[in-house]
Amino acid sequence: MPTTVLRLTPNYETNPGLNPGDPPVGDPPAGAAWTPNAVNVVDPFAVSFDFRMSDATGQVDPADGSGGDGIAFVIQNDFRGTSAIGRGAGGMGFLGIFDSVAVMFDTYQNNYAYGDPNGNYIAVNTRGTDFNVPHHFCTGGELTTDPLKAPDLPGVTCTANPSLSMTGALSPLMDDGNLHQAMIVYDPGTLTVYLDSALVLSVPLNLASTLSLQNGTDAYLGFTAGTRFSYQNQDIVDFSMTPVPEPATATGCLAGLVFLAVLGWKRRGQVAVKAISKFEK
Repeated sequence: MPTTVLRLTPNYETNPGLNPGDPPVGDPPAGAAWTPNAVNVVDPFAVSFDFRMSDATGQVDPADGSGGDGIAFVIQNDFRGTSAIGRGAGGMGFLGIFDSVAVMFDTYQNNYAYGDPNGNYIAVNTRGTDFNVPHHFCTGGELTTDPLKAPDLPGVTCTANPSLSMTGALSPLMDDGNLHQAMIVYDPGTLTVYLDSALVLSVPLNLASTLSLQNGTDAYLGFTAGTRFSYQNQDIVDFSMTPVPEPATATGCLAGLVFLAVLGWKRRGQVAVKAISKFEK
């Protein structure tokens, strides 16, 4: 059957505003790629993709030499559709995307800006239908870098931590230059994340009640990334999505591929590559 590929969103040195009609705002580079059409996300499904992050350059993380800033798998029904893109750098391309859930593969510790626990972790972030952020704390009703510091986004109110959950420091480094496989399994009520076949995170999540979905069922799937003073190659390969029959099993999630794509994010001014390959199955 013919396959469908991800569609690249133009990367910006200047990103769009957060609300319809807002003027663009200056931002570091970001990139995004989305499925051309919204797909069903209320029934059980799994996505699998290989990624490689390599050649850290610039102001690397002093703790482990990692580059910035990482990638995110995002489920979204933003008003911009396949044009949705957020802030680069520590925003990882999804800060500012409305109505979304992001699975962050973070390789740079921005503890001064977002409260990152370390420079090699995975987290699941959402603010429901409001615009998403990579922050991890809601303190005193505002987004904060950490409980002891002033708000990073003054005036942005919150009632819950944006992070549903996050891992501790992972090993090995996700940006060690090697190919890593991620699998994300959704069963209504639970989102589970595997890295290199190991279960690393499981969070309570119901997409139907968390997001405002098209026709009550559909959203766009894709990836975002960002860089700034610390940068690296950030490549996504072999992306697939498949429905998961009940009961869901991790080993069964690789069958019945629906999407295949090869795409990448390159350094700094080339956050998103311009070419994408189409496959048939």
